[in-house]
Parts: sequence; structure tokens; C-alpha cells
Amino acid sequence: MSFSDTGLSSDEVRRRIEAGQVNRTDRFTKRTISAIIRNNILTLFVAILTAAVGALLLIGAYDDAVVLGAVTAANILAGIIGELRAKRALDQLAILIRRKITVIRNGSEETIWLDEVVKDDLVVLRSGDPVIADGVIAESSGLFLDESLLTGEADLIAKHNGDPVLSGSYCVWGEGRYFAAGVGVASNAGALTAQAKTYKIFRSPLERAIGQIIRVLIAIMILLSFLIVMANYIQDLPVVASILEIATMIKALVPEGLVLVTTTAFALGAFRSARRHVLVQKLNAVESISHLTVLCLDKTGTLGTNRLIFDGLEVLDATHGDVADQLQAFVGAVREKNETLRTIEAVFPGIPSNLIDELPFSSKTKLSAVQILYRDEEVSLWLGAPESLMQGRAAKAQEDKLAGLRRSGLRVLAFARSQASLKQRGDLNILAFIILRDELRPNVRETVSFFGTRGIKLKILSGDHPETVAAIAMQAGLNVADPVYVGADLDLLTPDEFKTAVMRGQIFGRLVPQQKQKIVKYLQETGEFVGMVGDGINDILALKQADIGIAMKSGAAAALDIADIVLLKNTFAHLPTLAREGDRIIYNIKRVAKLFLTKNVYSLFFVLFSGFVGLPFPLSPRFITWIDLLTVGTPAFLLTLMSAHVPKQTVNDFLRETLGFSLIAGLIIALVSLIVYTDFFLWQNPMANYDKTAALSIVILMGLYIVYYVTPVERKSDSSLMQKAVVWAILAVGLILNVLAVYWGRLSGFIGLVALDAVSWFIIIAAAVVGSIAFHILLKSFRGI
Repeated sequence: MSFSDTGLSSDEVRRRIEAGQVNRTDRFTKRTISAIIRNNILTLFVAILTAAVGALLLIGAYDDAVVLGAVTAANILAGIIGELRAKRALDQLAILIRRKITVIRNGSEETIWLDEVVKDDLVVLRSGDPVIADGVIAESSGLFLDESLLTGEADLIAKHNGDPVLSGSYCVWGEGRYFAAGVGVASNAGALTAQAKTYKIFRSPLERAIGQIIRVLIAIMILLSFLIVMANYIQDLPVVASILEIATMIKALVPEGLVLVTTTAFALGAFRSARRHVLVQKLNAVESISHLTVLCLDKTGTLGTNRLIFDGLEVLDATHGDVADQLQAFVGAVREKNETLRTIEAVFPGIPSNLIDELPFSSKTKLSAVQILYRDEEVSLWLGAPESLMQGRAAKAQEDKLAGLRRSGLRVLAFARSQASLKQRGDLNILAFIILRDELRPNVRETVSFFGTRGIKLKILSGDHPETVAAIAMQAGLNVADPVYVGADLDLLTPDEFKTAVMRGQIFGRLVPQQKQKIVKYLQETGEFVGMVGDGINDILALKQADIGIAMKSGAAAALDIADIVLLKNTFAHLPTLAREGDRIIYNIKRVAKLFLTKNVYSLFFVLFSGFVGLPFPLSPRFITWIDLLTVGTPAFLLTLMSAHVPKQTVNDFLRETLGFSLIAGLIIALVSLIVYTDFFLWQNPMANYDKTAALSIVILMGLYIVYYVTPVERKSDSSLMQKAVVWAILAVGLILNVLAVYWGRLSGFIGLVALDAVSWFIIIAAAVVGSIAFHILLKSFRGI
């Protein structure tokens, strides 16, 4: 196929857009509105509750069916709204990490968004630009690409007219143009990114713990449904009674509210993070940060700003003329300057020189060179990593000097001279060490200290020289006492030796992408919860492998696509804030789970009591809904919104803590309320629903006490006035509404309550107080619950 060097016309672009040949993949907040709605409606809980509503309609219990249906719809709607709000905020932030690309259209350059590129576009490629689509080189001017993400090889690849290029590579030298043949998911990187996004399904520790609880409750619900049917059959009770009891039991045991508030908490965490310029691309990522046991960092992009600062010139050999003058000649001769050379140029401006030959910088050889005519003499000037240039040529004093500089956390380049051509190299004379240092990001030391206090092990996985990495790590506050490992040495280790190195080592240098991924994977296999912070294409494999991948906004596009979290301000210091937000999510879900599970426990005892004793079931679907509204659902939702300061949280004992609390609370509430229910049913007042009203009132009074018990942080003297007000409002409004429900005719008639006399209230309040005291004493006797 032939292409035009003037690029596509506007009409050709329009036709390709209509054909869907656009460079778009499923990036950033990949959940669509339809997916959010579908995932909130098509759930097991909704199916069970819908079946219960249908059964109530069949037996003519229309009021109960309406209430249960309304509650189910409200839960669905609340979940959808919460996720849509989070999606909107994240979509707005996602715009900030979109990249712009230069293309040739209608014969002139245009700057467009990356996802506006269409098939057959003529794309301009300059130093630092990513290749965003598969294609063919149309024009090359000294073009060199880094394809390490695609092949694992660190060599720079020269590209000439007609050569193929693949998305995911980067231009590091020269410039050129290429025709975009494969765009979007049809491109190499687009397909890989889409696959990574699609198949990386990860449930956080909190989600897994809640999933265990839900499976147990569903199993109990199925068993109890069978027992209710059998008990009613034996007692020759009507089918209507069985359906009503099963519907009530389902409403009591199905924890749809727990799932809702968990999703709400995750969405709220993402929303709060967005306000701090953090893009959360996976809702459970904020909570997951709190579980980190190991955090791996790429030194260049996380501890440093990716900017170099010139620190000095250490002249080693002045016998070959003015070293500074020769360095300026070298700078002036290099045609394409990378960041390192630009840093040097700021201090030693280039001077014109006659260039004879040039060896561009290679990430594999770690050096570059020029052959020039310097003062009427052909010389070769070399700049690169000392280990690449010295190779036994340096005196011991020079080696000692180099070691001392690196221990101080400095980057060192060797500057050398030879009389031979670039191909022959010849005997190199090391003229000087050029000393550079990395600029640390703000608040790095404070952030490192924060993770240290949380017991999180930090490991540096870098492509830089290990001694330089170790020195920078020490500047950042890491205690580098363990061995420092080099990537090449890791490949020589046996599997057992490699495992030992990974567990002992804290600093790993000269790593290739596959080695970073291998280290992260082994840490996971040993039970560690691993986070990876990176920004380059050499970090993408480790970012994808890690439990939590975190990227900087300034990083490579592929890294941003894979990462679960993107730090839009490029600051490592945001991670402690995210960890604290994760602690709040876990803390809030823990206490919300206690409220829901307490209701499940006493509901379970009610079912067992009714089945074995033979008395009518003390609650109805409308009673359960009323209890939910006053003591579980509304308080749980409001507590989820709280942002109080809490200590570091863990879910290691989530089941023991929540189930232990709920068993004690649920047992006490069931015991006290059933005693009063039985007393009223048999002896106090035989009026219809008098006994059930008494039992309901005790459940609500003790339920409100449970709410009081799980809000110690908000009731502390140093908490905000708003937090105190919310807690006391929950308690006060709950009491007032329940009294209204007992005495206000319309409300009491709808729920099914009757008015209570003063003596009955005395018995109810006394029983609730005794039960609350018993709960408090019993709970204190079990430490850790």
C-alpha cells in the first residue's frame, strides 16, 4: 500500500473514525456505566431478595413485598450512585494523564490526543516520544528506538526507512516519521495492555474475608429454609406461614447491605484520593495499600525526580591538555543530547568541533563516544559508566576515589580520551570523573520513615549501579546493611541461592525488567503482600505482577495503563496518605460488619427458637426493615463516610474479631428479647403484636447501644464536632423514631406495632440495660474482640 508524505486528509480521517480504526483501548477507569449498573443488579443477593418479594406477592403479603422490594431497590440505587460518582471523579482525573502526539495531516503538523490517532496516520517521532501504534518507518534521521519492553534486550535498535516499529517502544535518539498500521487493540502494546487489564482479577484481603462470611451465611440460609419447611410441615402449618418465615429469614440473613457499604467505602476512598491528585484505577487499591508487607521501588522514578544535578569535576589526568576544554568539545560534537549530557552542558557549554564519527549512547554498553578533530589532531573522546571505560586501566587510587564517591550517594561518569578510532577504541586514558547526583523527591525521608514504622520492608529494584542505588537509598533514610545484589550475579545463582538473596537483599541494581518481575513473584510466593512503585517501561512487568502497582504520572504510557494507582503529582509522599485512607476503610468496614453480623446472629437465634419452641416467629419482613433502618443500614452508611484518624489496621483477625463480637452481641440481644417476648406472649398481654412490639423495641434499644459501642473514635474528646454530632444524632433519632412508630397510628399500623403501656416500657428498658451491661462485661472478658 502506498502512503502520502502529506499525511491523511480530513476526509480520510473521518472515514477511518467511522470505521472504528482509532487508537483507543480500554484505559484508565475501565468500568462503563452499563457495567456498573449490570454488576449492581445481576447479583446473587438481588436474585434471592427478588425471589422473596415474588413469594410474598403470591401469598398476598403485599405490604411486606412492597417494603422488601423498596429496600432492595434502594440498595441497588445507592450502590450505582456511589460507583458512578467515583467513576466521574476518576474519569476527570484520567484526562490529566492523556498524552498528545504530533501527526502530519493535510500536509502540516497537528498535535492531537494519543487516542485520536487513526489507522494510516503519519506520526512524527522525536527523542522521548513513545511509539503509540504498530507501523512502518517512512522517514528516519539517526533514529534509534529502545525496544526493551518488547524483547527484554537493552540494545538500542537503529531504524531506517521501511523498517517495522511496534507500539511499546520509545525513541531515544534522532527523529523520524512512521505510518500507523495497527492502532488500538490491533497494536502490539494495545493488545498486551488490554489483556493485562482484562485478566488481572484481584480481590483484596478485606474482600476475601467478607466473601468467606457471605458464603457461610448463604449456606446457613439454605439450611434454615429447609428446616423451616420441615418444621411447618410437621406442625401442619399452612404454606403461607412457611413462605412468610422464609422471606423474613432471608431479609434478616442476606447481607446485601454489607456488600453495599463495602463498595461505597471503596468508591469513597477513590473519590477522596482523587481530591488529593491520586488516580485510583482499581477501586479496592486504596484499601489494599494498608496490607503491604513489602514495597518495591524503582530508585530513579520514585526516590528521585529523574533530574540530575552537576556536583563536580574530579580531574585525574591533566597531561593530555585542558580536561574541561575537551569536555566542552565532546558536548559540542554530540548531535542528540540526553538528560545527562544536558546537565553537563549547563556547566560546560559545548564548543564547535569537526565531527568525524559518533557512537550513540547504548543502555547496554553504558557509554557514548565521538571522534573529532581537536586542535588539529584526530582524537576519540569517551563518556560513560566507569566500569565500561576503565576495565583494568585505572590505578588503585582512581578506583578508591570512585568507590568513595559512590558511597556518598553520587553518580559518577568517566571521561576518557584515545588516539584510536571509535571502532578500535585503543588504550583509553581516563581524564576525569564527572560527578552528578540525583535530585530526591520532596518528603522522601519522611515517607520512608512512615513505612518503616508500619513494619513494611522496602526493597529497591533498579537498573542503576548497585553502589549508587545503595547510596541514594541511604540518603533517603534506608538502612542499607544487607548485601547489595547485581542483576548479572542473580542469573548465576541456584534457585535456593536466589530465594535467599531476594529475602535478605534490600538493594538490587543493574536489573532487567524480567528480573524485577521474578523478584516480585517470589516475594508473593512466600506470602508477602507486594507493592511496586515505578514509572518506566522497564517497570511494567513488575507493576503488573505486584499485588498493587503504583506509577508516576510522568512515567511511560504503558506503565500508567497497567498501574492500579497513578500519582498525578509525581510525589512519593502521597503514599502515606493513601495508607491512612486504607486504614480508615478497613476500620469502618470492620465495625459495619459487626453491625450486620450482629443482626444475622440474633435473627438466626430467632429462627431456631421459633422452630424448636413452637412459638410464632417474633419478627416480620417489615420489622426487619425497621431494625435495619434504625440500627444497621443507616448507621452503617453514615459510619462509612467517617474520616476519623485510626491506627494501622489489619484483616488478619477480621473473621475472629467480627464474628466473635457479633456472636456475643447477637446472643445477648436474642436471649434478652426472646425472654421478654415469651413473657409477654404467655403472661403479660395477649393482644396481637404486643409481644412482638416489645421484642422489637428491645432489639432496637440494644442495637443502638451496639452502634454507640463501635464508635469510640468519634466520641473521643479530640474528634470533630461533626463526628460527635453524627453519632449522637443516630442514637437520638433512632429512639425518637421507634417511639413514634409505636404510638403514631399510620406508622405503627404500616409496620405492625401496637402502643405499649408504662409498665411494659419499664420491663423493656430494664431488660435492655441489663442486656447491654452483660454484653459489655462479656465482651471485655474476651480480649481482641
